[in-house]
Amino acid sequence: MTIQYNSLPANKWTVALGLIVALAGCGGGGGYDAPAPAPPPPSPPPPATSDFQRIQDTIFTPICTACHIGAGAPGLRLDAANSFAMLVNVASAEVPGLLRINPGNPDMSYLVQKIQGTAAVGVRMPANGPPFLTQAQIDLVRGWVAAGAPASAAPGNRLSVVSSIPAVAERASAGVGKLTVIFSGDLDSSLVSRETFTLRDGSDQPVELAAVRVPAGRQNVVELSTVRPLAAGSYQLSVHGDGPAPLADQAGHVLDGDADGKPGGDALIPFDVNEGTAR
Repeated sequence: MTIQYNSLPANKWTVALGLIVALAGCGGGGGYDAPAPAPPPPSPPPPATSDFQRIQDTIFTPICTACHIGAGAPGLRLDAANSFAMLVNVASAEVPGLLRINPGNPDMSYLVQKIQGTAAVGVRMPANGPPFLTQAQIDLVRGWVAAGAPASAAPGNRLSVVSSIPAVAERASAGVGKLTVIFSGDLDSSLVSRETFTLRDGSDQPVELAAVRVPAGRQNVVELSTVRPLAAGSYQLSVHGDGPAPLADQAGHVLDGDADGKPGGDALIPFDVNEGTAR
């Protein structure tokens, strides 16, 4: 038996084949390119650090603290805990008529003169140079001073002691008669008095304080002076966050002296004084 196939004209077979191919493409074959998904949005840039923090991280800490740190520092401490309080609105020890950092005036800032090599006294800093600071590093310091020498961050909602000179467990030079306490925020200076601080010797006897003051332009610092230079021995300075008029900042945050996260308590700063002749 012979089977007969009905035939189509050649042009109709061509059209049919084209339809089949087109339908196959619509069914997910490789003949159709879907649009690419949109790329994810770029990540936001990290928050910019302040100029002072950049100065601390790139100049003071890696370079200057080779000398300017601890009890052996030549007058100025440039570690992160002390540098800002020891620089801004502080008179230079070498040229008392100049401030170490004069906010808004880099040319009249003694630190700027020292790193530029234009100071009238002493050597250019860093003293172990050359190499000295690059022009870009000097410009960073100058720019920060010209902008008013702002702090690296706004104070938080808790007042605490961040540093002291002498520091905790430090051995101070013989005959020291000045103590410095640095706080995390600007103090209510009306609450700062000799009753806010207690200094005792190794026999637990009180040591008389001649003066307690917040220096002008340095509201987060208290300077204490003793009636006479301290003899060799052990001492402890207490900063009071309790009592009828506890120490507080300008926003009313009472000192968290014992660092328990709550207002109140005393900050205790034990230190020793070396034997020898006062310098």
